[in-house]
Amino acid sequence: MSYADTETLEQRTANLAFSCREKLFSTAPELDLIITTDPVHVGYLTGYRSILQDAGPYAQAAIATRDRVALITGASDAAAALEELEDPFCIWRYGTFYVGATAGVASYADMPAPGANYADTIVSALSSFDLRGARVGLDTRDERLAHTIWRQFPQAAFQNGAPSLKRARATKLRDELVLLRHASCITDKALESIVPMIRAGVTELDIAREITSTIVQGGGIPRFVVVTSGERSSRVDAYARNKRLEDGDLVRMDIGCTVNGYCSDMARTLTVGGPSDQQAERYAALLAGEQAQIAALRPGALASDIFKIAIGAVRKGALPDYQRNHCGHGIGLHSHEFPPIAPDSNVLLEPGMVFCVETPYYELGWGGMMVEDTAIITDDGHELLTHSARELCQDRVK
Repeated sequence: MSYADTETLEQRTANLAFSCREKLFSTAPELDLIITTDPVHVGYLTGYRSILQDAGPYAQAAIATRDRVALITGASDAAAALEELEDPFCIWRYGTFYVGATAGVASYADMPAPGANYADTIVSALSSFDLRGARVGLDTRDERLAHTIWRQFPQAAFQNGAPSLKRARATKLRDELVLLRHASCITDKALESIVPMIRAGVTELDIAREITSTIVQGGGIPRFVVVTSGERSSRVDAYARNKRLEDGDLVRMDIGCTVNGYCSDMARTLTVGGPSDQQAERYAALLAGEQAQIAALRPGALASDIFKIAIGAVRKGALPDYQRNHCGHGIGLHSHEFPPIAPDSNVLLEPGMVFCVETPYYELGWGGMMVEDTAIITDDGHELLTHSARELCQDRVK
């Protein structure tokens, strides 16, 4: 496994937002302009992802046409946004924040005048676009804001913009795939790095720290690091604790990070010492289901059929009553995105789609197991992005 260096990633993604906007309007000819307040879609259309989104809900918006974009963000965030967007005229800020600048440097003074509040600033930014007869997609859950926009711009024809963004994001551009490969590779390496640590006396937190460190060293931002052992391995999305591993424990790890906003999501299960017969038999059934899914990934396959293949393969083994609401999902800017691999998912797989396939099993009082991998749908099959060993008991020597 290898991944791109930071400089290569920056070069490959410098114009990604422009390419994403171009793709959106190519796949949505019914739109002339789109407005979004979804932070993920703001990043998709502008290329800027605010660190403030990690601290909790933060009001941002993007307005885009095929050849123009405007970012609406708080005044304190505008300097960081300027580093990414470079053009101060496309950054519309609200509120007050003081940042000086030396002569000749693009600064707040070059941006449009700040708005008093978020909604007013969106209206001001929209007013700079010609909306006469424009077909506008509005992607927001803020009904009050939506009504404000409708009232202010009666000359435009509004429609729901979310389906157009969902459709555009279902398949990935080449440079999006670069980021997804990198994120998956980092996560794969992180899970490989902890194999020698799986022994009695090591804590879940020790393992989580090593995983987190490896992800950061690889250029990723850890997003979820689930490390659970023993009976706790049945606790689906639980934080690691200072619990020491014991002989015979299952150790279930479900890990994800982001690279420039693009996600990874993979899982492995190990045992402390050799597995019991029951552990080995159940895991063999789950692994058979996951591997059957992977083998079936190809253009033209129906997502619901992939689900049936996974469930059927698991049930042939030691878990004849196995049940799941899904056995995988798309991945990209969200760790779980359209389309799902589910019984009612009547979506045909297409080249450029990226999926995580998984067959978890959780039993309170006993434990949990899962194996999860990521693959790109190619023109003639699939490309697996995660390759680390899937055995329950692995060689503990590096």
